Amino acid sequence: QKAPISGPKKIIPKLREAHPHLPWPALTRGERQSSTAPTLADQQRAFDAFRRVYNEERPHEALGQRPPASRYAPSPRPYPNKIASPEYPAGVVVRRVRSNGEIKWAGERIFLSAALIGEPVGLVPYDDRRWSILFGHMEIGLLDGYAMRIIKTPVRVSPMYLD
Repeated sequence: QKAPISGPKKIIPKLREAHPHLPWPALTRGERQSSTAPTLADQQRAFDAFRRVYNEERPHEALGQRPPASRYAPSPRPYPNKIASPEYPAGVVVRRVRSNGEIKWAGERIFLSAALIGEPVGLVPYDDRRWSILFGHMEIGLLDGYAMRIIKTPVRVSPMYLD
């Protein structure tokens, strides 16, 4: 059976007294690794207490020894519950990226990106052999229609870059 957690508020001051030469991150890292609780609910309460100390009480060197919460401000931009999939104008060939990151083109499956699973991509002719692959207004690749492979990916396709 695991020993109940005593909580960061009790442990961290003792650690700071015993190890004044250690920075806060080293102390808090040790606290996180050694903290155990008998139930998940107890562990969650301990983590919530730790997070409060870490964000609201712990000084941060880069913030002039002020806690991170003293600098936090919520974003003024609203975050939608669901981001709409891009729509494409008439004349753009649309394919939905499959669960394995592939699209189907001329009877062949071609890997595009796992980051776009479930999303529609548009294909427009680039020349007599190649097709530009679009995600919304952004070109994310070039499909060689003869070799049946992606031959150019001019941008990094990742959920963080799909602005």
